[in-house]
Amino acid sequence: MSITVVSISGPSGSGKSSLVKAIVTLLPNSCSLHFDDYKETTRFPDDLSKWVNAGCNPDEFETPKMVEDLKTLRNQSHYNWAIVEEPFGRGRTAIAELIDFVVCIDIPPEIALARTIKRAALTVPENVEVSALVRSIIEFVDQYLHVSRDSYAIVNGNVKKDCNLIVDGTKEVELLSNEIITALQNSLFC
Repeated sequence: MSITVVSISGPSGSGKSSLVKAIVTLLPNSCSLHFDDYKETTRFPDDLSKWVNAGCNPDEFETPKMVEDLKTLRNQSHYNWAIVEEPFGRGRTAIAELIDFVVCIDIPPEIALARTIKRAALTVPENVEVSALVRSIIEFVDQYLHVSRDSYAIVNGNVKKDCNLIVDGTKEVELLSNEIITALQNSLFC
């Protein structure tokens, strides 16, 4: 059997990473790639506000190392499944042909925002001054209100148009992972 590449897509705070990890533990002979693991080699748009105003072209997020790793998995893999955290689904030209199945996590923006803030708060080092933490939170919320919220809505809307499965991101990870695995199995045997 050749490898099946599954993209888990959704905005920040939707639970992509948790879902990828859960699916990999349930699917035999699977591996994962995480978009965030490639931050150091990712080329981002110079100005996110302009990027959003121009329609959020996903090709402006370039991840050459991730694309290379995914191509290697497709061509030389002993795995049956690659579960990929890819916020843009099939939206990026360089990766579109490498993805077999796209799952879009649909989640209310306020829940995604709350989860993102909570995740950041849980990872704050103990020696950080409270005032610095508050400034950081304010900067993040400002960025979210002025850029991120719109970009998440546009990107997720585009992913929904070309995905194989939309899941409710407010559900527990265990339920979602089982729902996705069932959908994958059904798509393979249809």
